[in-house]
Amino acid sequence: MDLGISGRVALVAGASRGIGRAVARALAREGCDVALLARSVDALEAAAVELRGLGRKAAVLPCDLTDLGALREAYERASSTLGPPTLLVLSAAAVYAPKKLHFLEPAEVRAALDTDLASAVELCRLALPAMMDARFGRVVALGSVAARSGVSGGALYAAAKAGLEGLMRGLAVDYSRRGITANVVSVAFADSERLRGRVGEDVSARERLVEATATRRIPTVDEIADVVTFVCSTRAASITGAVVDATAGGHLNNLW
Repeated sequence: MDLGISGRVALVAGASRGIGRAVARALAREGCDVALLARSVDALEAAAVELRGLGRKAAVLPCDLTDLGALREAYERASSTLGPPTLLVLSAAAVYAPKKLHFLEPAEVRAALDTDLASAVELCRLALPAMMDARFGRVVALGSVAARSGVSGGALYAAAKAGLEGLMRGLAVDYSRRGITANVVSVAFADSERLRGRVGEDVSARERLVEATATRRIPTVDEIADVVTFVCSTRAASITGAVVDATAGGHLNNLW
């Protein structure tokens, strides 16, 4: 199936590993050039080598997402190197360390909201003018079932993810008539380095996660990336302001 995005420029925030890197790879396979944004220079360089091996251009943009000035500079470098992005994927690693709200320090609150939400707002603000000029754009944020179910020790994380859902719905209302869609792809968990680091050798913990899904299997990062890539495509022009669940049915249960 031709997804109609070959030749487009994509910017993927959080592209150094996990779902973000898988999304960058999937978009490159569809013929997109990709600007890679994250903190880790070495991981970004490795991702760029992979994408160039697929015959696409890749721009490495190391950046602290909590630094909005640096974020603006990174966006400008992406535009000057590859051209203005018309595909924007917000997959920055969310700040989530189980801790009840009254134990959080103000600096921890600020860091979580800046990483998970403020950076997304700023990247959308920067990208929308070029999308309007092109009369085409796709904004996809990686969300979480926690936005709807809540999560113990993660009220701030859930609030930030719920904020992403509200942001995408607001963008859909304001910009869909200009050919720009905005959606959330919601995830429960993925078989990623991050999950493996969390679960480790705890077989019972992994089994509990498997049991929480309807499919009785944990989605791979590539499976989630395929959903994101479809939502980015011209084939998904009728999907906007939506939350698309890529949870292996995990959103049907109380995971937390």
